[in-house]
Amino acid sequence: MSSTTALRPFDEIPGPKGHAIAGLLPDFNADPLGFLMNGFHAHGDLVSYRFGPKIALGKTILAAYHPDLVTRILMESERAFGRDTDGFRATSELVGKGLMTTEGAYWRSRRHILQPLFTPKRVARYTELMTAEAERIIVEHERFEGTEIDLHQAMMRYSLRVVGRALFGGEMDDAEADLHHLIPEANRGIMARTTQIPKLPLGFPIPANRRFVRTREGLYDLIDRVIDRSGSGSAADSSDNIVTRLRESKDPETGEGLTEQEVRNEALLLFMAGHETTAMGLTFGLHQIGRHPEIQDRIAAEIRANLAAGGSAADYAQNRETLGRAALAEALRLFPSVHMTERVANEDLELNGYRVPRGTSVFLVPWVTHRHPDFWPDPERFDPERFVGKHDRPRYAYFPFGGGPRVCIGEHFAVLASMVLMEALLRKYRITSHDAAISMKVLNSIRPDKDVRTTFERR
Repeated sequence: MSSTTALRPFDEIPGPKGHAIAGLLPDFNADPLGFLMNGFHAHGDLVSYRFGPKIALGKTILAAYHPDLVTRILMESERAFGRDTDGFRATSELVGKGLMTTEGAYWRSRRHILQPLFTPKRVARYTELMTAEAERIIVEHERFEGTEIDLHQAMMRYSLRVVGRALFGGEMDDAEADLHHLIPEANRGIMARTTQIPKLPLGFPIPANRRFVRTREGLYDLIDRVIDRSGSGSAADSSDNIVTRLRESKDPETGEGLTEQEVRNEALLLFMAGHETTAMGLTFGLHQIGRHPEIQDRIAAEIRANLAAGGSAADYAQNRETLGRAALAEALRLFPSVHMTERVANEDLELNGYRVPRGTSVFLVPWVTHRHPDFWPDPERFDPERFVGKHDRPRYAYFPFGGGPRVCIGEHFAVLASMVLMEALLRKYRITSHDAAISMKVLNSIRPDKDVRTTFERR
């Protein structure tokens, strides 16, 4: 930090006061999204939150909401800002060391190995697999035409199959029930572990720790069973699944490969992140499309025009300039599945004119930044036109997949899988969403907590 004399003190950063003993933790736990939005509206672009008591065990965390602050924190990751935070430590305790949970030389090595597996060109090779699973979902739901279904359940099933086949080369339908229990438990456990004050060792026999360990054991057992049979599916899947590629890959700088334990950790992290991101984006996106028939009709017309011009379904899904792609982007603006992430200051530095000491945690909150009225007029309105053509918004006014060197490696996969299914559904069906809003539960991601009541009717 160059000059500190003109900087305002850390304890002058504005923010809500909270309770004397618990600080703001009860308010945060009761309604994380409302809590963070209220902090932004009341205190501005950089807000200070105290969790726990004022002395001893308490911790003050900042939240940076302005895109310029987000840009700085994401682009300076590893030098000025790192990921050694409560949230990422809890994730690492649950699923082990991997690309998502490490930094420094270990992270760079993993990035070198995994990045080539997720380039747009490489991901495009899974289009045929995605198309087959989209058609399979449609066939399974034909008998429900004209009746209400749970959209979220259908999207979870599609995502499970697509991500499972791409990763492991085989079916995962028999794991669906276990996963529908384990993944919410994992999210709940990470959130509980992250906000635990004081932070007790996992061996300490309190109920939350016991649940956390049981969930970890369940995830490891499941992923081991799936990996053991990976490659047992169709010939195409078996020869080109990501686990096989992970086993074959080497760090181009060191020539080192991954151990079986490291393959397991990466597979588990990729599966959990990819499955959730794809399913949530589709659920919230199709729900919004089902609430806006005029937008839906325009997308359907766009899909028909593509086919009439000799384009394939894959051509439409891969086209970045369609209204369908804009509608998905707008849904991810309003409902980013990862609504909040965290960094920690690796050195004394300045933020927004304030002195910020080394070791301070900083929240980045897409849920709030994506609603910043300076960059998103009428921010709660679903308007895909925001993403049509050119715009002059700052780069990190929108970051549903993170950004900087730590941008989500699976972004292209999740978007392509979502667009393949959107094209297949809207080509054949008119979608009607029966609820004005999706009732949500907020853990370390957002997800519906009730059926998302939806009807598919043949066009």
